[in-house]
Amino acid sequence: MAKHRKSGIGPFILKILLVFVLFITFEFDVTAQFYNGSQMNFGKNRVQYKKFHWTYYKYDNYDIYFYLGGKELALYTAKFIEDHLDEIEDKLDTGLDDKIQFIVFNNLTDLKQSNIGLVSGEHYNTGGVTHIIGRKVFMYFDGSHDNFDRQIRSGIAQSIVNQLLYGSSIGSQIKNTSLFPFPDWYMNGLVSYVSEDWNTDIDNWVKDGIVTGKYDKFNHLTGDEATYAGHAFWKYIAEKYGESSISNIIYMAKVSKRLESGFLYILGISFKNLQKESLAFYRERYSKMDSEKDVPQESILKKIKRKVVYNRLKLSPDGNYAAYTYNRSGQYKVYLKDLITGKTKKLKKAGFRLEDKIDYSYPLLAWHPTGRILAILVERKGEIYLYYYLLDEKKFEKIILYQFEKVLDFAYSDDGRSLVMSAVQRGQSDIYVYHIGSNSYDQITKDNYDDLYPRFIKNSTEIVFSSNRISDTIRFENKYKPGEVQKRYDLFVCNYSQRSNILRRVTNTPLSNEIQAMEYENNYISFLSDENGIFNRYIGRFDSAISFIDTTTHYRYFTNSFPITDYSRNILHQDIVPYINKYTQVIYKDGKYRMQTFDQLPAESLIPVQLQNTPYMDELVNLFGKRSEQGPSIDIKTGAVKPKKNRGFSTVRQSEAIEEIKEIISSDTLNDGDKIDINNYQFNLDDSKSGKKKNWEYTLIDVPLPGQKKKDKDEPPKRLNYNVEYFLNEIVTQIDFSYLNQTYQPYTGGSSPIYLNPGFNILLKVGVTDLLEDYRITGGVRLSLNLSNNEYLLSYANLKNRLDREIVFHRNSVETYDGYNEIIKVYSHELYYMVKWPFNEIMAVKGTASYRNDMAVYQATDATNLAQPNLFRNLAGLKGEFIYDNTKNLG
Repeated sequence: MAKHRKSGIGPFILKILLVFVLFITFEFDVTAQFYNGSQMNFGKNRVQYKKFHWTYYKYDNYDIYFYLGGKELALYTAKFIEDHLDEIEDKLDTGLDDKIQFIVFNNLTDLKQSNIGLVSGEHYNTGGVTHIIGRKVFMYFDGSHDNFDRQIRSGIAQSIVNQLLYGSSIGSQIKNTSLFPFPDWYMNGLVSYVSEDWNTDIDNWVKDGIVTGKYDKFNHLTGDEATYAGHAFWKYIAEKYGESSISNIIYMAKVSKRLESGFLYILGISFKNLQKESLAFYRERYSKMDSEKDVPQESILKKIKRKVVYNRLKLSPDGNYAAYTYNRSGQYKVYLKDLITGKTKKLKKAGFRLEDKIDYSYPLLAWHPTGRILAILVERKGEIYLYYYLLDEKKFEKIILYQFEKVLDFAYSDDGRSLVMSAVQRGQSDIYVYHIGSNSYDQITKDNYDDLYPRFIKNSTEIVFSSNRISDTIRFENKYKPGEVQKRYDLFVCNYSQRSNILRRVTNTPLSNEIQAMEYENNYISFLSDENGIFNRYIGRFDSAISFIDTTTHYRYFTNSFPITDYSRNILHQDIVPYINKYTQVIYKDGKYRMQTFDQLPAESLIPVQLQNTPYMDELVNLFGKRSEQGPSIDIKTGAVKPKKNRGFSTVRQSEAIEEIKEIISSDTLNDGDKIDINNYQFNLDDSKSGKKKNWEYTLIDVPLPGQKKKDKDEPPKRLNYNVEYFLNEIVTQIDFSYLNQTYQPYTGGSSPIYLNPGFNILLKVGVTDLLEDYRITGGVRLSLNLSNNEYLLSYANLKNRLDREIVFHRNSVETYDGYNEIIKVYSHELYYMVKWPFNEIMAVKGTASYRNDMAVYQATDATNLAQPNLFRNLAGLKGEFIYDNTKNLG
């Protein structure tokens, strides 16, 4: 018979009850200090794992700040702003009044180490708090220049919208703090509409929100759902009422201080009815096509959580295990599921559920060909860690990849000795082959194009990947030129065994993307394409034909591809396991991420599927056709956006003119009469020989001096070091009943003086910070009605490094009565030195050393009080704190 161990919960509860009874039965006399108020300061942290040395380029309308490894991104940003600033301003019918500061981070991990946006203290009375809205735009590179472009446009759009709503001067921003707090869908959706064109991903999100009814209540939406719903709403307004109406709606909302007034006065329709109209429009747009198609409902999980992003489902080569990632609000986990027993094991857990920008690019997973090692790639403490989980030993081994700034994707070779990677160095994503044994790598591509989703094919002799390149030749250069790349991704194959720099183009589709290609079976690949507006699975077959014959036979290679699925939602992720003839996919539908596995059919038995375009794709095709007829800014063959012409004189023409002048000067075609005798020169405009007056024409041409280089139009300005400059970032004006600074007070057992709340008072506090928000200065004053019991505060915080330091000076005066006609005024001067060491984003230890000087002055109400000497008291203290704060702002 099995023995049952007794639970220890019962005795533990009895002990707790006994201690509680003893505590409330006996009385204790204690003399100590008390803390006035229950407003404890918490606060989250930013942890700096490395130091950043900032420099910047100064332009007329903007400055671009960057650090080591970010020069290329900074130059790319400058060129992109030059080409697109007017377009964004025209879209909102408003120009920028002030300069914008663009702060460029090499990746999201570095951005999360910065103090930008960190709120160091919470205001318990939020009334009267004015956050000064500056012109800072911070961006990070995630391996895709398309996403980077979107961030630049979004930053410019956000600055213009803030200017429309709150003004550009400090006075106007203080004046407009009483504006109605705009919901997320209004602000974020508007910025998304201005900064990002409608695409397959947005169409997929909006379709799911409309069909499931989640968008019926706009104001209840948060996060990405609010952004996409707002994007669709503003798009509907622009298409029906004209794009120029958007800026008028914003202005009217600002003037009337009501969100609904902007729609009613400009469009002549209430917001409620306008919302119904837009929802009816999108329902009609999606309902028919969505009812005719469906997606598989299977899932390897019995219970799917709605707020969790499940992704990167990977089957082991032996088919016994499935690994996948779990991400909920920034906290990620890696699970390993035994498909035979059905048991699930959590391998890794990291991160916290915070309101920061969530990085869904990690963790990455890959199975070793033996099926006994699972590789997990994550970012931790500013470094890239590659973990190997050994299934037999049930333990981890790890290495750090110092060679890369970020790894976007990776997979094993057939022999398991190498990893093919898409990784980032110096602001560009390229293909690498990492050799595990020697900890070295081969760089396959090195240019300004984005190279993503690499996989080995044909026994690891070739590599297939997605890229937005327009050329099939690998050019080892890193000169960024926005507009000289495709807006879409095609598939390319590199002959890795021969180290050829000539790529083979597999697809050429200017209106669709082909991504996540991998080997399906011999001579076949599987990939995802949004050719009809939805990412479906395609099969491609490599083929060849004789091109010509001379001494040898030459072949031309081509690919035949066709769709094999017709889903109503995008396939977000796929993985092919040819060893066991299985494949996996992840689909988002009805607010849930579904992870599915299926049997892989032979390629020869697959039947092509006829796909119907979505309304979005039909619109894109029509737009592309119109632009092609008009000689548009889109290249018909490649889909690349042609660069915008310079508004000024063409540098090419200037250089041509200079060369012509040089030729004339150096030529021998001048007549003897036209040559100048520098030894016998007379300043005379009359021609002594002909008696005619010469008419001279002067043209100013910038010709470089001997030994001076000709200035390139793309040459950046002088690189400047970042110097700390302070900007006003917060003004607090309140009327309340609290102290400006909470402090410990002596406990006197009920006798005077007792410093309770000061009563009715006026508070004014001003905060300034530098551009990167590493240094913060705060000054405040609390004025009582009698102008006697005033309070002053001055603080300086240095948050640049991991150890945060702060110095606070506090002066307070309190007038009290002792009950014997004695009026005593106590002046307190306090000095605090605080240091804080964060362990992570939510936990830290904090130490405070304080010195306090109290001076009690008896007011001269009579001769006795006049003779009383002033009393002095000096106090010193130490305080230690452990801070844990994982709260979220739900209001």
